[in-house]
Amino acid sequence: MANIISNDQVRELDFLRMSNGLTSVFIDTICLAGRDLAAEDFQKDLMIWFAQRDARLMGQGITGFDLVEIAWERSIFPQQKEFLLDVLQLALAKKNWEYLGYHPREEWVLENLAGFKRMLGEFEGQHIEESSQDSLIPFAGKYQKCQKHGIYLHVAGCVICNNS
Repeated sequence: MANIISNDQVRELDFLRMSNGLTSVFIDTICLAGRDLAAEDFQKDLMIWFAQRDARLMGQGITGFDLVEIAWERSIFPQQKEFLLDVLQLALAKKNWEYLGYHPREEWVLENLAGFKRMLGEFEGQHIEESSQDSLIPFAGKYQKCQKHGIYLHVAGCVICNNS
């Protein structure tokens, strides 16, 4: 099984295709890169949204997404996009990768992070759809962090702990 990350609003044929394992590492590195950077609630919400791409929560082979599905808010889209671009830059610099507990195939992860950053750079506010604004699964422990990995938890816990 594979997961697809796409940007159909800009280019229908522009996508990343990753195995389940590579998708897990991709998501883990994004969550780790943003764990210390997220200060505002909208930034924490974005980190939780990415953590929710957990195969334990969603199922194997369906953790992919199109950029339009991210929990965007039109009124703060420029700040959200800038934050995510900063997170991706930190992920590309392997920020907090020591918390992974394993050594991923770096060239594959970095190639997909760079591709995702390029896709995100092309995504604009006019591409946002109303349905994306309610894409966070609500839960009582919102904004709590994993004691081991320091990333934001989602309704089923820590995406990295769940992948261990």
